[in-house]
Amino acid sequence: MADIALRRETGNGGAGNGVAAGIAREERSGLAYVFYGRLVALGMLAIWVATTLPFERSGLYLGAIAVFALLGAVPYALSRVGLGGWKVTAFFLLLDAAILTYILIVPPPFFAEGWTVQLNLRLPNFLYLGVFVVGMALSYSPALVIWTGVAAIAAWTAGFLWVAMLPDSIPYSSRDVLDTGLSAGSIITNFLHPKTVGLTALYNQIVFLVLVTLILAIAVWRSRLLVRRQAAAEAGRAALSRYFSPNLVNELARSTGDLDRPQVQPAAVLFADMVGFTAISEKLDPNALVGLLREFHGRLARLAFEHGGTVDKYIGDAIMVHFGTPRPKHDDPARALACAGAMLAEIERWNGERERQGEPSVAIGIGVHYGEVLVGNIGDARRLEYTVLGDTVNVASRLERLTREAGTPLIVSDALVLAVRGCGGEALLERLRPDQAHSVRGRREPVAIWCLAVAERAVPAAPPALTSHSR
Repeated sequence: MADIALRRETGNGGAGNGVAAGIAREERSGLAYVFYGRLVALGMLAIWVATTLPFERSGLYLGAIAVFALLGAVPYALSRVGLGGWKVTAFFLLLDAAILTYILIVPPPFFAEGWTVQLNLRLPNFLYLGVFVVGMALSYSPALVIWTGVAAIAAWTAGFLWVAMLPDSIPYSSRDVLDTGLSAGSIITNFLHPKTVGLTALYNQIVFLVLVTLILAIAVWRSRLLVRRQAAAEAGRAALSRYFSPNLVNELARSTGDLDRPQVQPAAVLFADMVGFTAISEKLDPNALVGLLREFHGRLARLAFEHGGTVDKYIGDAIMVHFGTPRPKHDDPARALACAGAMLAEIERWNGERERQGEPSVAIGIGVHYGEVLVGNIGDARRLEYTVLGDTVNVASRLERLTREAGTPLIVSDALVLAVRGCGGEALLERLRPDQAHSVRGRREPVAIWCLAVAERAVPAAPPALTSHSR
């Protein structure tokens, strides 16, 4: 029953299954809360009984409290060793309700002489059944709350009707009193008779238990929905954190609808590629090759996030990053260039580690361009990809490829250099030198570029000192 409720609540999708598994774990831990909560409540009752009643009367109550503690321990212990389940828990809850009802209805032998079982029904003992039902809210399972309410109602109704049907009982209801037209004195006399059983009280008690059960079940169900939404939100944040810098994740999690509206805006696009990857891959087994790519991508992605960039995708041994998405900022070009310098310095440090381990060094080529892009979710309903499109992307990719021909690890466009100067980032340009304009495949007009000299490959990471020559 609990599993069916979980499947209905979370659906059949992969993400839903993860949330369902989390809720199922909470249900299992909820049994521990129920057990320890019961121990605390019973402990408080034991202290109250021991301090307010003489020992000859408190002994029986303390024994009953011990029995309830044992009944709670058995299903908890079985669940800890993997032998518990819905049927086991339901059985012990029904047993709890039956024993509790018996204790509340049948008077102990030390009660006052002449005290009848019918008089016990007039005491507020019934409220302990309400506490019993309320305690199951700790289970975090609406199904268990409902079952506990049903068990309590069934046990109490059976016990109440058993007393009402005793040969010496005098059952009556408010309708009987009204139909007979008894005087006020006769009504009071009947009510005070030690053998009378008021069925109207039973009706009110059942209504009370039904309402308490429903309210608690709804409260627990609602809390599960809130947890599910929170888990889905956290999953969304985790997915966003794979692409966006941490400072943007919370903003995007609050307004993911913005990603579904493609728009044209300025952005800096960076492509970084491992030079000579084909030759390197031929010498590595599959596990070592995957490990190399993960290390390479991981180092570059970390730097992209540190500089406020968005990782668009990994393309084999390359990484594509854009700056200015989803929210353009005035310093996007400067951060893109600083990130490129940090990547070069990081690869130099990594090569030092690889050389000490006897591994071949890794070379990198980086191309950066700045201009307008189309940004948004691209694809269909089954698979969407947050990306940027347009001439700016194509030029950045071509510039990265051009690093092989130019013999430099970094080429940036003149448009990026001008944008960096416009946002006060001149200090980032000093190690770049202007180069001749190059033709770029797919473009009619050549692109003016700036290069990093081969002798200047090692660029400090923070801040990468890349600041300008005048052309």
